[in-house]
Amino acid sequence: MDEHSLRVLEFEKVLARLAEHTSFSAGRELALNLRPATNRDEVVRRQRLTAEARRLYELQPRVGLGGVHDVRALADKAGLGAALQPSELLDVASTLGAAGELRSTILRFRPDEKQQGRDELPLLSELASEMEPLPELVAEISRSIDQRAEVTDAASPALASLRRNVRIAHDRLNNKLQDFLNSDKYRDAIQEPIITLRDGRYVIPVKADQRGQIKGIVHDVSSSGATVFLEPLPVVELGNTWRELQLEEEREVERVLRELSAMTGDGAEAIIDTVGVLADLDLAFAKGHLGLSFGGTELPHEGDEQPWIVEPGGSLHIVNGRHPLLTLQIGSGEGGVVPMTVTVGDDHTALLLTGPNTGGKTVALKTAGLLAVMAQSGLPVPADAASTMPVFEDIHADIGDEQSIEQSLSTFSSHMTNIINVLERARPESLVLLDELAAGTDPIEGSALARAILIRLLEIGCLVIATTHHGELKAFAHSTEGITNASVEFDPVTLAPTYHLTIGLPGRSNALTIAERLGLPHDLIELARSAIDPDQAQVETLLTDIRRERDEAATAREAEVRARGEAEQAKQQAEQRLADVEDRLDEMVERSTAELEADIESVRRLVTQAEAAAERGRAKRAAERLEKALERKKQTEEKRPPRPKKRMKAKAMAESAGPAPEEIQPGDLVWIAGYDRYGEATSTPDDRGEIELHLGPLRGRIRLDQVERVQRPKHGAGPAPQTSATSTLPEPEPPPLEIDLRGQTVDEAVPAVDQYLDQAFRAALPFVRIIHGRGTGTLRAQVRELLAKHPLVKSYETGKREEGGEGVTVVHLAE
Repeated sequence: MDEHSLRVLEFEKVLARLAEHTSFSAGRELALNLRPATNRDEVVRRQRLTAEARRLYELQPRVGLGGVHDVRALADKAGLGAALQPSELLDVASTLGAAGELRSTILRFRPDEKQQGRDELPLLSELASEMEPLPELVAEISRSIDQRAEVTDAASPALASLRRNVRIAHDRLNNKLQDFLNSDKYRDAIQEPIITLRDGRYVIPVKADQRGQIKGIVHDVSSSGATVFLEPLPVVELGNTWRELQLEEEREVERVLRELSAMTGDGAEAIIDTVGVLADLDLAFAKGHLGLSFGGTELPHEGDEQPWIVEPGGSLHIVNGRHPLLTLQIGSGEGGVVPMTVTVGDDHTALLLTGPNTGGKTVALKTAGLLAVMAQSGLPVPADAASTMPVFEDIHADIGDEQSIEQSLSTFSSHMTNIINVLERARPESLVLLDELAAGTDPIEGSALARAILIRLLEIGCLVIATTHHGELKAFAHSTEGITNASVEFDPVTLAPTYHLTIGLPGRSNALTIAERLGLPHDLIELARSAIDPDQAQVETLLTDIRRERDEAATAREAEVRARGEAEQAKQQAEQRLADVEDRLDEMVERSTAELEADIESVRRLVTQAEAAAERGRAKRAAERLEKALERKKQTEEKRPPRPKKRMKAKAMAESAGPAPEEIQPGDLVWIAGYDRYGEATSTPDDRGEIELHLGPLRGRIRLDQVERVQRPKHGAGPAPQTSATSTLPEPEPPPLEIDLRGQTVDEAVPAVDQYLDQAFRAALPFVRIIHGRGTGTLRAQVRELLAKHPLVKSYETGKREEGGEGVTVVHLAE
């Protein structure tokens, strides 16, 4: 890509803004040296990478490259065998640590082999996979060097031991010097009771005229000569020991640093590659941030393609494009940069812009070229998603006045030099931008020269956008196939450009209108108009009429679109109101139906409660009648004379007679009054005249006056004797742990639950489950109402999820 063109398009200013968003020097270097790609695959890859960076910020807003440094020179240095300083090693560890964190963050969004779905960040994942964060090196450096860039005691056992010995030697040395300072013998000779350091040796200040009282080595003398700094002989050896240990410590620190540097050198290649990947990621993140700063649109993409990036030779179609630097400066909202739409290609490969000075022609030219360069550099483009950008192999721009006194070049000469270079290098896949074509010379010759240049560029087949003030070129563009007129609009009332670009109509210079508005005498204006060629004046009048008719048509079209929109909005509002009314009617019907069903259910519940109450009343009355009958039977039996006992043979009596109740022992078979079977005693009678009894699945205590007879089985005898009643009644099996009521009515289920609870209690079950299902909740409510009042129920609760949840009630029985 032509560097001169990039310069006049002010691409370096965009790169400077891009560099401001980078995180470290390597990324900044890439940003400042960024150049457009000329291969479509590479352009698509760059745009995809930028889009993925913006997507990552949406998924992980706090992602970044904090703590990253360009340590490639340090890695090279370590690879050559040099020892790195602790601060340099910390930079290496910080960079590799940040690389590891960023790598994990990016790869977290990559689906594994078991997961289905598309990788949202394929290019970022590919880059992240190339990084080698060397966690062992990071851990070793972090263990050995603290954040103050000092080697820690944990760096090696030898260093820890040496530092401990250094502290001990220092304490001994200090204590010995303190003894001198505190000694009455040397008090008069000591200038001040302090310990100070001279040339790495601890000394005490001694009066110069009494230095003979303390034998030692003088290391310094005060400026006045009144004080000598003396190391007493008794501490010289201690000082030597302390200094030797310090030197050993320094050697051990140097050894640790050499070892860490060697590890860094071993991974130098991986470190350099990782920093390079970090720089690429930093550039991608900076591109995303730059796009956010000027509202760059992430143009649509499908799969691995970017359909708005078209092959070389395609049409350049910029929809509502904005100059990025102007957008950053004044914004893009109301009162900001006016967007423009530029189309060149297909049926016309050249666009000729005409209009007054300061009307925005050059801005339009620069915007088109700069957005093309930004697109091929992988930068977000401030334009609508409907835009399309071909990949240009070259962009040639001749913009601005480059006259040079040193090179004896006038404005015209400098332009011609650039245009000659463009004509030599332009190809069908090029974009050519020419500002003020053939200006700065005689208008007639300049116009002819401009026509010749445009014809040659049409023959080459490249895309051309040119601006001019030559009126003759408007007619040339109108009559020449492949060239289309375009203009920038100007408000003659405010004398200000509107910056709206109109394709298909040439622009007017508006020189006389502007001069008249600025106050040029009317007679001069009329004199100037009379000097204009009548045909030219007629053309200008015709253009004015065309613009007026176009504006009126645009206004009518806008009114029609607005009316159609209002009608559509009114229709949608009516449909919405109708839908709301229907929804309210449906809601009212549903609410009424629900209330009716609730009333019916309430009536059913009341009926069930009444029936249950009636049933409980009948049961209570039956119990009362039974109690009265038993009382009457007892009274009758008391009045009836005793029956004469049948005579039995002595042997039979001996065989049938069993132990008395007071003699019951564990294992005896006990017949209980009112119960048609034997129970097994498990204890002897206690002081209260009660025994423990095992009766089938039940266990309990009974009084001795409830015992009718006792039988003690003989040793080795068979099972306990059974009466005729027990011989026909089998041992009752314990009930199941759950009862299923699903499909039963409330009238069927409530008695079944009551009977089931009685059986479960007799079988000494600790808890049971009642399956009633979810349904409408009526059966569950009736069952739980029964449980709340039942004397055999200790508590109840909803079943766990694996047990059935709300469809099951777990009942804990009383003990």
